[in-house]
Amino acid sequence: MMEMQSIRNLHCTIWTEGVREIVSAENSDTKFLISDHPVTIYNHACNPEHALCKYPTDPSIQLKASQTLFPLDKNHCLILTNLEYAKSPGLIDPIEMRTHSKLMRKSLVRTDKYIRTRKLNDSEVSAINLVLKAKAKRYIAAEKKEWLYPERQANLTWDSAKKILLPPEDELYHFGGETFVGYEDGTTLYQDEFGRESPENKYLRKEIPKKIGRNQLCGCGSGRKYKQCCLDKPEKDRPAWDVLSIRERNIILYRGVYDILGINKGKTWNDVRRELSNDQIVDIYNLYWSLWQIETDIFKLLPKPDNRLRVLYTGMLDPRTIVFPLATIPCFDEIIIQHPFVHPKAVNKEFSPIENPHQHKYQTLKNILFFLSIEPFVRSGQINFIPDLCMFDNYLHREMINMAESRRGNQPIDESEMQRMMKLGEDDFARTMRGQTKEQLKHQIARSSPELSGKEIDNLIEYMKGLNDNDPLALLQNDLYEEGGQLMISSMSPNFEMALFTAQITGSAILTDSETRWDEFVRSQSASGGQISYPMKPVTDIINNHQYTLSADSNLNLDQAVMAKFGALRKLFREISPKMNEKQSESSVSQFDKFNSDFEEGTKSANGSYNTQEESLFKARLKFLVPQGGFTHNNVQRLLIKSGSSGHLSNVPMSIFLEPTEWLKDDTRQ
Repeated sequence: MMEMQSIRNLHCTIWTEGVREIVSAENSDTKFLISDHPVTIYNHACNPEHALCKYPTDPSIQLKASQTLFPLDKNHCLILTNLEYAKSPGLIDPIEMRTHSKLMRKSLVRTDKYIRTRKLNDSEVSAINLVLKAKAKRYIAAEKKEWLYPERQANLTWDSAKKILLPPEDELYHFGGETFVGYEDGTTLYQDEFGRESPENKYLRKEIPKKIGRNQLCGCGSGRKYKQCCLDKPEKDRPAWDVLSIRERNIILYRGVYDILGINKGKTWNDVRRELSNDQIVDIYNLYWSLWQIETDIFKLLPKPDNRLRVLYTGMLDPRTIVFPLATIPCFDEIIIQHPFVHPKAVNKEFSPIENPHQHKYQTLKNILFFLSIEPFVRSGQINFIPDLCMFDNYLHREMINMAESRRGNQPIDESEMQRMMKLGEDDFARTMRGQTKEQLKHQIARSSPELSGKEIDNLIEYMKGLNDNDPLALLQNDLYEEGGQLMISSMSPNFEMALFTAQITGSAILTDSETRWDEFVRSQSASGGQISYPMKPVTDIINNHQYTLSADSNLNLDQAVMAKFGALRKLFREISPKMNEKQSESSVSQFDKFNSDFEEGTKSANGSYNTQEESLFKARLKFLVPQGGFTHNNVQRLLIKSGSSGHLSNVPMSIFLEPTEWLKDDTRQ
């Protein structure tokens, strides 16, 4: 009951934004039925045998032609209809998502207006009763026995209700329209008829190609050929084709950043460090905002579960540590990584990079370096660089924070991970200290170390400035603190809940190098009767006991991802995923010897593809955890229901822990 209470307002926004009509059976000898499924969803394109109508499911009210029927009494029935369907019933795809179909959000609507002009005849009431009866679970009731059999009326079919349920056209003017609100402080609020607070960015739309060849780039914008991408997928399982994809938006962002910073005009990274200005920061984040409006239907753009070996990385989003997950790119078909950028419209004004750009200088430089370091993989489609899903949904963000606080409590972060985070923090602190002017540094050093002479202080300052010059994350500016301090953001994202949430939506396994996050996933394994079983243990033991040679060099990883040296290893990793092996791995276990042999050959080919003299090489373990039933959490299941997501996995099938063990050239790395 508590779970039911938590989702009680799930459909309120969509319902209140629709056309509300109460039809009457007062002039009809036949009256409305009642049933044990009183809130009935009717979509003329989904008859009772349709997959979307199999009990206990109904066609989503987010679909354009889905209408909600609720008999109020024997003489009155409430009908709720999506406005765009009511306006153009013959011009839309009935099972396409309505515009701005987000379930949990705020909206301004008139709640005092109902259409109450129609009085139905016997045939029309019976057509509605046919729908009500078809969607009943077990019981229906009526005042008279003959009303219980609407199907006995001649010429009544599922489609008979289609025209009857449409509200009268001349009454639609009461609903929708644009809304403007002015407040006493001078601020205003705008909302269009779909509940969006910003007008749609028409430049993000694109035409769907009428015909596309097998070897042409896919219409979804993934960067892959059509035959390797969406060719064999039903339309509902494809990312949207009518708007720019995540990858295409990231490419626009790359072009914009290059143009704003002057990199495409010959500026070097040192020039960027010297010249990064408030105006440039505002321009970058305004561009980011225009590409990712709050009203974006992000679920239309995310990949959906398919046969690709896709992993979602959750861990530290920092250019100093991202080299480790990037090293695994040759092992997988695709890695999803979250943007470190703050959305300027998803935070309070005092923390917004548009309202207060100066305090974001250090963090913006760090984010840009992170962004540029993965560019080749984003362009090739091997990294799907997604924005934070919470920024599109305040409700989701609030729920995620509450769940995380409730789940972790005072539970400490893993000690070894805490030490690494402290080192990164100390590195950031030292960098900000070195960013002070010479006069400020002289004052600080003299106060903290009075035993030093003036010459020693000058030498120390010169040494610190030399460190800054050779540090790609250091700004080469003397006015960093004239307008206040610098905001530094340490982000380990997505968190546990959002990692499970995103992985289930995209059909991904989890990849992490965070001991704390790994412990959270270990505790979320599905258990049957209190016991966790591992049908894949014989083969995961083989994988987990091996050390892999990987590289921290992005260029080498890009080459390896293109070459076939890791192909055999990727194929074996696919075989152990329950998402891709519907037989729950029984065949793999029974062919243990073959898997072992294939694995030895695959790892030999992969490890032998690197030049052992490369200084970027390191050894690592990949620990695969594949429990029966995968990884799941009640809180996340609730978030998925409230998000309106459809087609997601019921659990996350597999988690992988990345553990670097040693640098092959340990004299050059720390």
